[in-house]
Amino acid sequence: MSAFQFLVEVLKSGAVQGLGLDARPDAWEAKLGSGYVDDVRKGRMRRDYGLVELSFFKEGETWQCFEVSLQIHRLAAGIADIVPISLIEEYGKLESRIKFSDLQANATAEGLQVAQIGDRGRHLHSRFSVMESRVIVHVLETDSGDILRRGDVWSVSLARDFTERAAPVS
Repeated sequence: MSAFQFLVEVLKSGAVQGLGLDARPDAWEAKLGSGYVDDVRKGRMRRDYGLVELSFFKEGETWQCFEVSLQIHRLAAGIADIVPISLIEEYGKLESRIKFSDLQANATAEGLQVAQIGDRGRHLHSRFSVMESRVIVHVLETDSGDILRRGDVWSVSLARDFTERAAPVS
């Protein structure tokens, strides 16, 4: 398995190892471990596992997840411990870059609809939506650093406001 297979699973399921936007912080910790940093401010919390970032808002006494973001570009840095051990156990060592064209071809072969979001004024990334899983893929439009190239996946997002984010700019 690989980072590529991991992303294909996310595009198909709209979840990370079975967890999605309905999962609470304790469920994420049970699945991904305790190797994270929490940044809590004004009723919001960002939980950073390195590769996986989670955003929550507090509703009463309960934290509600409003975004799951996979920071694929961080794989290129080669930093140890950036990938939660449960992902390594399931998918193996994750490669440092993923070509969007390969991911798109595989998603299409799986019957998923991958559509470009017609953004204006976005010069660094283009965005693509997968309606079935409510996922947005951010793709580099320029080379970045020594490893990442134009056409590589930068990040993948699952968000409660998917409909607004996926709407093309008119």
